[in-house]
Amino acid sequence: MLSEKELEIYRRVGRIAAEVREEVRRMVKPGELLLNIAETAEELIRSKGAQPAFPCNVSVNAVAAHYSPPADDKSRIQEGDVVKVDIGAHIDGYIADTAFTVAVGGKNQEIAEAVEQVLEKAIGMVKPGVNVGEIGATIEEAAKVAGFRPIENLTGHELARWDLHAGITIPNVKEESEQTVKEGDVLALEPFITNGAGEVEDQPETYIFRFIGVRPVQRRMSLKVLQDISRLYRSLPFAERWLAKRMSRIRLQLTLRDLINAGAIRPYHVLKEREDGLVAQAEHTLIVTKDGCEVTTR
Repeated sequence: MLSEKELEIYRRVGRIAAEVREEVRRMVKPGELLLNIAETAEELIRSKGAQPAFPCNVSVNAVAAHYSPPADDKSRIQEGDVVKVDIGAHIDGYIADTAFTVAVGGKNQEIAEAVEQVLEKAIGMVKPGVNVGEIGATIEEAAKVAGFRPIENLTGHELARWDLHAGITIPNVKEESEQTVKEGDVLALEPFITNGAGEVEDQPETYIFRFIGVRPVQRRMSLKVLQDISRLYRSLPFAERWLAKRMSRIRLQLTLRDLINAGAIRPYHVLKEREDGLVAQAEHTLIVTKDGCEVTTR
């Protein structure tokens, strides 16, 4: 169970994430740089007294997740794009995770509205004792009723201090599971829906990484960077561009490759819908209560 102090921190960081989400939502319009959206979100989090829990994701159309613009990204939002923005904040390791979708220009408004409805139905299922497979079944049914497919190999997740993917996972499809929700759990529900195949695949690109542990590395610079990563981000994901100001791009790429090969950091590949279908995402963080749940990111 969470202490009163922990509850208050979760509520505070949830409010911050929600405020940032709504401020950034207004930026999602034609001509805006993806990089500007991500960096503005991260700076707003810092300005409000928290830190990014992971790099802001700005994923467009068939790209579902793990696209955090690199430092030299010149990509801009276009009319008709379906844009997902995934924001995480933490205070002393206590995390809030929230996401939204904008159908730019309204062309694909149906999928953006549908994923919000799916999320609300999922939230309505959460209470102590409920099996996570039941939540997944609700997400799947709601998505199909709206005319879309859930993405079956993406899930919601439990949050813990300094741990973005802790404990139980919440499927986006009906699934046999022995995992149940209990009072005091902190969950991030995040349905993804698509008009494509309902599955994402890894792409070659990686812009987000996570510290795994100190390992023997080939270069002295790599060890120094690894020590800084451990100190600054601990077990939470970080962006390549967060390191870009301290060294040249070539040296940064060599350092990251060295750390990956040593097993010291884990790369997160950009995820794209298998049939290039449009993808929409919505997400809230919630605390499971005695009779239901409290959404911290409203």
